[in-house]
Amino acid sequence: MVYFLFTCFFSSFTVHAQVAVSKEPRHHLIFENDKVRVLNVEVPPGDTTQYHVHSTPSVFIPFTNTYTGSQRINERPEYNTSVAGNVWYEDLSEPHIKVHRVWNLDTSVFHVMDIELLANNKNFVLNPQPIAHTHLLIDTPWARVYSVQLEKNEIINFTDQPSDFILISIDTAEIKLIANQEESIAFIRPGQYYWINAGDKFSVINRRDVLAKFILVSLR
Repeated sequence: MVYFLFTCFFSSFTVHAQVAVSKEPRHHLIFENDKVRVLNVEVPPGDTTQYHVHSTPSVFIPFTNTYTGSQRINERPEYNTSVAGNVWYEDLSEPHIKVHRVWNLDTSVFHVMDIELLANNKNFVLNPQPIAHTHLLIDTPWARVYSVQLEKNEIINFTDQPSDFILISIDTAEIKLIANQEESIAFIRPGQYYWINAGDKFSVINRRDVLAKFILVSLR
């Protein structure tokens, strides 16, 4: 009887310890609309997230090279070293829902962005549109993901594009922004992002000798 009660208690604790990824304390909501939910994730050295539930197709963008462990509930741990800018996509909708936790085995903060794709599963109407200085990495019904690399004075332009975009910096950079004819200078850090509405006129110019790297996500 004691064993039975302990088993029931442990099972109940495990179920209630699971939270939606957007409610997990190390996952910070920084932007949300009807198409995306953007979570900035920072796990300090030696720290572990709660078990949390991923139930939405998502794009993941790491900003650090960090040795981490992860464990799906009731499965063996796995270990991996993240690579800054090595973006990936997972279809985490039914029946692919994932419940796991992550811990940091390294000496610096593990930093990653989780972009949850909220639109329903329908294909893009148009084929990928050519955009200078981009390379298509991922093409799914929910989103297209591009890498962007700008040498000094190179520019990426968005003019009358039919899709919404989110542009995310991979590393530090100094850029010139031109948004609907308004100009500004910005010093950006890994994880800084810009939402670009379909039809907006938006440009980014690299002002330094160091290569400016971004991830660009195109939404339906």
